[in-house]
Amino acid sequence: MVKMQDVFKQILKETIAPLLKMHGFKKKGNNFVRTFLGFSWTINVQSSSWNTSEDVAFTINIGISVESLYGTYYQDEPSKFPLKVDSVMRLRISDLKSTSDQHEEIWYKLTPVTILDDLTEQIKQDIEKIIIPYFQQFQSLQDVIQGLEKREVQGYYENPHVLAVLYYKCGDKEAAKERLKNVYAECETDEERADTKNFAKRLGYEVSDLIS
Repeated sequence: MVKMQDVFKQILKETIAPLLKMHGFKKKGNNFVRTFLGFSWTINVQSSSWNTSEDVAFTINIGISVESLYGTYYQDEPSKFPLKVDSVMRLRISDLKSTSDQHEEIWYKLTPVTILDDLTEQIKQDIEKIIIPYFQQFQSLQDVIQGLEKREVQGYYENPHVLAVLYYKCGDKEAAKERLKNVYAECETDEERADTKNFAKRLGYEVSDLIS
């Protein structure tokens, strides 16, 4: 009997990897990355923890890894192969395909009765028509910053210090300072205030810079 895990590996190798390679992605395990100047598009193909030999589910996660966050936001060296887990604007294919706030998680299902051609065609369509067009709006670090700002307006929040670091790294120190001041003013706990002070110090600001 064919194991569904083997079929999943086949889809990853023969459908997903070649298609992403055509779009400039490199592969490492179940992860893919396309690197630009200062940032990368990241993709992770995630298997369900509930998979069995006859029932396999998997989904596609994406994100944007930003090199300038390393050393300040992430206090280590940037990876040679950026991963989705260390990215900003992390989304699932479910988020990209949803047309409302109420949406179900999308998992591609493999069972003995799955019509493989239909499933692989769906995956191809999702990559070509949904994921790649989404990524293509991010062609520069400024595009990434604007994307983060837009998500905040829509009610989706990253760590509040991310934008402060990116403003600073892109040369807009006043915007970084104003961002930190606003974040500090909204802190509700001593731990949050201490965290914001710490990030401010990493960027060369003093506590007095955070207080209006």
